Amino acid sequence: MNWFIIIFFIIALCLYIITQYLRYRKDYQLEVEHKYIEEIEHFQSEKTLSPSAKLSKYHNITIDFKNSNEAWKLISNNSTKINTYLQKMNQPNLLARGCSSRNELYNKYLDAFDDITEKERTTITNFILDLLDTIKQRNTTYYKYLLYWIRKISIAKAKPWLEAGMPHTLENTIIMDAGWFNHPRHTTFIHEITHVNQRLIPFEFEDLYKDLGYLEYTEGIENIKGMVSVILLNRNNPDGISSNWLWYDKSSNTYWWIGAVFQNITPSRLTDVSNVALKLERESDSTFYYLKQQPTLLDTLEQFNSFFGENPNNYHPNEMTAKFSEWYLEYIVGKSSSKYENYEGFKIYKKYFEKLIETFYSS
Repeated sequence: MNWFIIIFFIIALCLYIITQYLRYRKDYQLEVEHKYIEEIEHFQSEKTLSPSAKLSKYHNITIDFKNSNEAWKLISNNSTKINTYLQKMNQPNLLARGCSSRNELYNKYLDAFDDITEKERTTITNFILDLLDTIKQRNTTYYKYLLYWIRKISIAKAKPWLEAGMPHTLENTIIMDAGWFNHPRHTTFIHEITHVNQRLIPFEFEDLYKDLGYLEYTEGIENIKGMVSVILLNRNNPDGISSNWLWYDKSSNTYWWIGAVFQNITPSRLTDVSNVALKLERESDSTFYYLKQQPTLLDTLEQFNSFFGENPNNYHPNEMTAKFSEWYLEYIVGKSSSKYENYEGFKIYKKYFEKLIETFYSS
């Protein structure tokens, strides 16, 4: 009788274990199938999301694309910045832009933009989506900095003649060349974002410029004896409106004025310039003057190039730091050459910028 009970108990236990196993196996298979179906549905759902929907979903960003009429309002609304820029247009600058008067240039500007096509919007949205995905994986603080400024900007498309096809900014709008919308360039994008940052929050760059050796001559560079004729030939830059910057070379205790100067008083193109450095003398009372010696071509100014790197097209502090922002982006994504680290100017920028974004953009 006892053996019968024991055998019955063993059989019952085995049946229970087998039943539980089969139930567990069935539940597990159902769970796997359900998860598989969810993954398929998620994949299909992701596949149907538009680039703009993905950008909104994963980065909480919507790109503000300006059509030609909206971009036109940048100029037609009597913007202080555009008026300042136009007011600085002297005759050589007007001629280089194919105009004889400021009114003519203003009217020309009103037809300066093209519409951005749907295909181009998709290309740029995908481009920004890929850029943010990459940066987010590599540096979250820099990612937050880019998020902040991409939310601030708008993007417009320039006609080929506008500023000789050179990308630039007006207020918080980045104005890109037509080619960029089909083949977007990461470095150009971050360069122009930096210009918007410089314009909207200038104090973030004030100490950096000092660290790089730049000094703003607040009395007006044209008031330096000997400089009037040079400033008349200085090419205006919408991203570096002030020409009052001097660069101090501490290795030789020398101040230089650096600019893009038209080669004559009747230039036919904006590119009819030479990037030059003018050595300034200084009196004991700190008064500057220029002896009108032969200008030094910027690409031959060894102390400048060894400090900043060989970037003679980037001379203004706004342009130089925007160029450094390109190098920093390449550094983050792992594309930069180690030679960037050899330039003292970039070392100063990198240290300053990383402290800046950690202080103001990390939260």
